[in-house]
Amino acid sequence: MSKISAIFFGIICLFLLIGPFRTPISDGIKGWRTSSATENYNVTTAAAVTAANVTLSYDLYQAATAEVIGITSNVTTETPVANTYTEATKVLLISGLDAGVTHTLAVNYYAETDDDVMRVLGPFLSFIIFGLPAFAIIWGMWPRHKRG
Repeated sequence: MSKISAIFFGIICLFLLIGPFRTPISDGIKGWRTSSATENYNVTTAAAVTAANVTLSYDLYQAATAEVIGITSNVTTETPVANTYTEATKVLLISGLDAGVTHTLAVNYYAETDDDVMRVLGPFLSFIIFGLPAFAIIWGMWPRHKRG
């Protein structure tokens, strides 16, 4: 077996061994980088307006509305949905509200951690866990040039 095919074989074996654990590892990384936050807001929508802005106390994880766990309202006829998020101001636009009503909204979301180390390392943890072993295999098996 040549060195190149041995390298590819090693990387494939690595990913076959680590691959089934990718989701639990990624979930664990998310657990290190976030905490669940629930905040209550009193919002009044004007006539013919079915959306409202709320300002979150913490950064929304990855600035993605998919990281909003759920929104509940005291008005039973509406289904509030996280529509857009503005990262610079922490403003979340919630749509699906009844017009001309005062709402008490409970927003449950994944908040980005305040830990400085996790804010710096967090985005790279997946690469470190999955990429460094592959790099180590390539580095260890790559043909060395003889010095003359």
